[in-house]
Amino acid sequence: MQKWSQRSSPKNKSKEEFLATKQITVLEHPVYSPDLAPSDFYLFPKIKEILKGRHFDDIDDIRSNTMAALKAIPQNKFQNYFEVWTGR
Repeated sequence: MQKWSQRSSPKNKSKEEFLATKQITVLEHPVYSPDLAPSDFYLFPKIKEILKGRHFDDIDDIRSNTMAALKAIPQNKFQNYFEVWTGR
């Protein structure tokens, strides 16, 4: 019996071929992971909210603004979120 997955579907084969012609590396990831980090649900959306609508000149500008966004999140809010998450 043949297993079906998104990666083996005909539609994705053409995507894979296109990416290969452009020499783009495709990274493997699980289709679904119940072990998503709390940062996926709290930290990243919070950073996106802070940086929304801004434009950056280079990678150093992105890095420094992202660090400033992280530091702008009060430690107690971040800790409270982890406590709620671990209590589920």
